[in-house]
Amino acid sequence: MPTQPVLPSVAVPASRRRWGHWLLVVVGLLAVGIWAGLTFWLDPWLRRALQEKVQTASHGRYQLRIGELHTSLWHRRAELRALHLRTVGRTADSARLPQVEATLGTLQIAGVGLWQLLRRSEVPLDSVTLNAVTVQLSGWPQSASALPLHRQLPIEGLLIGKVVVRHAQGLYGAANTPAVRIGDATLLLWDVRFSAAGAADSSRIGYAAAVAVEVRNLMAQVPGHQLRLRRLMAASGSRRLEADSMTIHPLQSITSRRSRNVRVSLALPRLVLTGVDAAGLTRRQFQADSLWVASPRMALTLPARKPPALHEALAPYLRQCQLKTLVVTNGQVRIAGTELAPAVADVHITGSRVQVLPYAGRPVGMYYAQAWRVQTGRATATLNAPYYHLAWQRLRADTRAGRLQLTNIALMPTMSVVELAQSKGHQAAHVTARISELALTGLDFPAALNQAQLRAATLTVRAPRVTTRSDGRFPINPAISRVTPEALGRVPFRFALQLLQVRQATITMLYRSPRSPQPGSLQITRFAGTLRNLSNDPRRMNATHPLTGEASGRLQNQCLARLTLRANLLDPAGRHTVTGVFGAAPLAILNAMTVPTRGLGFKSGQINRIRFQMELSQAAAEGTMWGHYTDLKLQLLNRQNKPGLLHRAGTSLVNGIFIRDNNPRRPGQPLQSGRMSSGRERRFSVFSLWRQGLVSGLLNSAGVPSGLAKKLSEGE
Repeated sequence: MPTQPVLPSVAVPASRRRWGHWLLVVVGLLAVGIWAGLTFWLDPWLRRALQEKVQTASHGRYQLRIGELHTSLWHRRAELRALHLRTVGRTADSARLPQVEATLGTLQIAGVGLWQLLRRSEVPLDSVTLNAVTVQLSGWPQSASALPLHRQLPIEGLLIGKVVVRHAQGLYGAANTPAVRIGDATLLLWDVRFSAAGAADSSRIGYAAAVAVEVRNLMAQVPGHQLRLRRLMAASGSRRLEADSMTIHPLQSITSRRSRNVRVSLALPRLVLTGVDAAGLTRRQFQADSLWVASPRMALTLPARKPPALHEALAPYLRQCQLKTLVVTNGQVRIAGTELAPAVADVHITGSRVQVLPYAGRPVGMYYAQAWRVQTGRATATLNAPYYHLAWQRLRADTRAGRLQLTNIALMPTMSVVELAQSKGHQAAHVTARISELALTGLDFPAALNQAQLRAATLTVRAPRVTTRSDGRFPINPAISRVTPEALGRVPFRFALQLLQVRQATITMLYRSPRSPQPGSLQITRFAGTLRNLSNDPRRMNATHPLTGEASGRLQNQCLARLTLRANLLDPAGRHTVTGVFGAAPLAILNAMTVPTRGLGFKSGQINRIRFQMELSQAAAEGTMWGHYTDLKLQLLNRQNKPGLLHRAGTSLVNGIFIRDNNPRRPGQPLQSGRMSSGRERRFSVFSLWRQGLVSGLLNSAGVPSGLAKKLSEGE
């Protein structure tokens, strides 16, 4: 085996060993000196440098005082305490740099990348924590540079793992009347990257990968109102925003008097927004899954001028605004500044696929949503203010199914018959109505809300009870009546109902004539009616496709009556036809109306059957009546509704000369028809013309000459 060569030893001179020892000593002393300098002189120098930098950068506008500053290069940490920033003077930049008074309890910076800091590259930081922050700001600072924030840094960027702000308080605006006051706030930001790459990352919220904020006791002044919020929480990680106990109160009280701007009073116990795309907000895009609003209480006064539409108001701030679901539960709404003055309780609303922006013309849905479901509790409103009060107990609406239902509807006058007539200066129908249910099916909600058109398959009115009262002691209304077929055809919006049904109605008519304080009464019970093709659309309504219908009921709850109707609502002359049949009943059932109003009573008489056919127009009612009756006797009465001496003589004369006791006079003889003829007074409703035609036909059938029968039927 070969042997290893033996190297000769080299002796190190003693002088070189001594120089090596001295070099180590010098390096050690230098390290100790640098450490001592950084320890004892770095912190004061850095503290002074920061204070001077603020004053220099603000051109003497601001002054920064730092109570304590401690750094640890070994642990790569820095801590500042008792920071105070305040405005000390006015400079040329005063308009750009508002007055500031700010304090900061502690500022902690951990995990500083010293090597990257020396190279002025992107500097990593583990965390930045601010605690006990108080800021009073008179105005919002205006940046003098158009460059983004990351390009204004003296380094390439900052990469911060976590930013925490705790116990922050703030005032914005004047100290005595601040525009914004924040009682306490906490802010957390994760993975914050102040750099070109961070700014270009569309998934970030600003420069942060995730943000969470909690604000308590927020107060803000908004135009004409004051907003208060007890608590607000938002987190981009959970994509959720929650607000508790928010209130908005107007500086002017809610009254019926309108002003330039809308006035709103709102109490909102809870609001939850889920599925929020927080990163999209930086691109002016709002997208969320659901907005839930619980138990809002809102009262508002509408402005004098129509405000801009929601899409117009949001357009300067957002390019996109979409919400999958909007839910409102147990709300209350009261609206002033409109004649209706509605107030609604127990409101529940669900909107699906709400899209406000982008807005391309008229939306396909309604109020920006594809579909709505609405239900309410009791609602009240003023109709034909101040004369009528309208209320309902419940409303149900589903736009997708095309259904609308109202239950327990009540229409009540706000004053008596006399007060109503005195207020209007003429006779006026004093109407009281109670309806068990009103239901629309096949309702085209988009046409109703977007085009002001009422289109539906059926309208059903169940168990209405209607009472009309009028007082003949007042002048007749000088205006032309709007309760006519031609007026219905001229309503200022399009409507088209395939079927209108009225079930189990009771109609009571009371009239107080000048001759007697006792009102006359006429009642129709068990009324049922059906109308088909009720429309003012020329494509649906014409002479060959008119409105048709039939109705039945019991007059004075005894006489069964059936009517049929045919009318072209677009006929300018108001022409229409009515045919009908009255069943067996004593004529004395009419005394409740004729005695107090006409001083005319039916002493006897039995109707077996009455049949009629009548043509009506704006000019007159013309037709034929066939009345089959027996033992007809009339009685003329005085103002006390009693048969005086002269009235007895008149009664004998009328019954003996004019009245036909029986029709036909004898069994087997032909039935004598009666001519229906009565001129129309256009100040009266079409129902008055129907009544006039029936009266003239009945009188002529009973033997009263047609001319006299016509005159009697036209009496007020």
